[in-house]
Amino acid sequence: MDGVLAELTGEGYEVELKVPLKDIKRLERTLIGLGAVKLNAETQHDEYYDHPCKSFRTTDEAVRIRNRIPTGESEKPRGGAHRPMLELTYKGPKVDPKSKTRVEVTLGVSELGSTRSFLEHVGFKYVATVTKNRVFYKVEGVTVSIDEVEGVGLYVEFEQIVESKDSVEPVRDMLLSLTQKLGLDSKQSTRESYLELFLRKHPPYSV
Repeated sequence: MDGVLAELTGEGYEVELKVPLKDIKRLERTLIGLGAVKLNAETQHDEYYDHPCKSFRTTDEAVRIRNRIPTGESEKPRGGAHRPMLELTYKGPKVDPKSKTRVEVTLGVSELGSTRSFLEHVGFKYVATVTKNRVFYKVEGVTVSIDEVEGVGLYVEFEQIVESKDSVEPVRDMLLSLTQKLGLDSKQSTRESYLELFLRKHPPYSV
């Protein structure tokens, strides 16, 4: 029998800032100048589902299956093929007015088809798939993701996971400070998810 839920990979508050980006190369040079370390790169296919008894659009929640496929020089394919990494994630309502901070619970899953079937059998409805190419950096303890999102555009995300809600505000302020160091305008940051941005641009769906 196919295993579906493999392990609990993380739970906590995801403190996140997202800023639109115009020049990837310039940002990468600035990151390296601050001592950032380039990590891995991957393509992410994110499938979003809606709850059978309430609208996640109204409650500001999300359920997502993420299919992660390593790309670039860091990739070491086995058996001549990519080996995707699968995650099932719940995201709670945003809890901070200046960032995308929210509770996040992620489960590692072992089989995409079984995970889809599980969600469908308990009543969840497929909404859309958002695909992006993501490159990870680490600087000053912060995970920085440069994203090319299909049908949406270029963005950079700054993220740190904290265990307590009391830690949200100081970490958020630290992320805001980092955006300034990188020459970005934090006033342009958006609290919309990639799903919201995608659906806004691609009828017949709307948000």
